[in-house]
Amino acid sequence: MRDVKPPEVRKAEILNASLKLFMEKGYLKTTTQDIIQSVGISRGLLYYHFKNKEEILYILVENTMHPVIKNIQSVVNDTKLNALEKVNKFLEITVIDESSVTVESKTLQESISLKTNQYMMDQLNHKLVQEVVPLFTQIIEEGNRTGLFDVTTPTETAFFLITGYAFVASSLKFTIQTEAELKNYQKSFKDIFERTLISN
Repeated sequence: MRDVKPPEVRKAEILNASLKLFMEKGYLKTTTQDIIQSVGISRGLLYYHFKNKEEILYILVENTMHPVIKNIQSVVNDTKLNALEKVNKFLEITVIDESSVTVESKTLQESISLKTNQYMMDQLNHKLVQEVVPLFTQIIEEGNRTGLFDVTTPTETAFFLITGYAFVASSLKFTIQTEAELKNYQKSFKDIFERTLISN
């Protein structure tokens, strides 16, 4: 008898099996046939849910962005923090700490960073910027209202800062070798953000 499951359950099974295979075999060596056999489904059912292996990877990485956005939203809504404290908290929760890197996240980062997947990295960074800029704009506008910041174009400034920040932060785990280097990056980000935002 055919094993019929709700679409969201089946998609989750495919995503979980794919991630496991990417970790075990590597993204490039994993084939759609491997995924089909692992989940125990037909090729047609796989392609019903996903266009190809690339889309599976894209969604896996995209899913890791959701908790980040949620955490940033919590910072924006935290009434106990002033605008400058929110900026510092934003940097604290978004800079990659090596101790927080899991096998899963490292596998996904390495897979999405392959030259053949550069277009996906660009799309994901663009999507991240689109979601974060409105949130960061709220922080800047709050800082303007309270006199902490002096920014005449909050949205444009947020776009400039977040776009550059996202580009650099996405590659940090491949360039940082020591805790000292991470702290230097954190300090540099903090200095750039504060010099751009704080009123003289």
